[in-house]
Amino acid sequence: MTPPLLRQYTIFLIVGGTGVCLNLGTIWVLTHYLIGLENYFLAYLIGTAINLAYLFTLHTIQTFRTTHDHGKRLVLFVGYHLAMTAIQASIIKTITPLVGLEYYLFVIGAVIGGFSIVTFLVFRFKLFTRGPLKLATIFKFTSNHEVT
Repeated sequence: MTPPLLRQYTIFLIVGGTGVCLNLGTIWVLTHYLIGLENYFLAYLIGTAINLAYLFTLHTIQTFRTTHDHGKRLVLFVGYHLAMTAIQASIIKTITPLVGLEYYLFVIGAVIGGFSIVTFLVFRFKLFTRGPLKLATIFKFTSNHEVT
């Protein structure tokens, strides 16, 4: 990675890492104090929603420093995360009972962490590009991109 891209990825990981902590902390508080361990999956969904608001805000302001089309980006950001959440939820729902309910936080953290590199690449080169968002090219993965 080039130094600017490495710096940006480092910020992405810090924002994402604090987001994971926020998500897991929310899940833990909900399962231990509010809705019970048997409702861990509902707690996961609530934690994810809170995390999405946090991540979009920090990625917009700090990680990628975009200045245009925040409404469009938010819609695509949420859509991307809903798709990723569906995939992650399926994995979490499958793996957690296999390894034991007491390891639910580890499973959730591992699954979220595993998707981080793909998410960075999609965000950096498609969703959080500098300047106006060009919806016509958002799903085109064949063009060259300048790293700034």
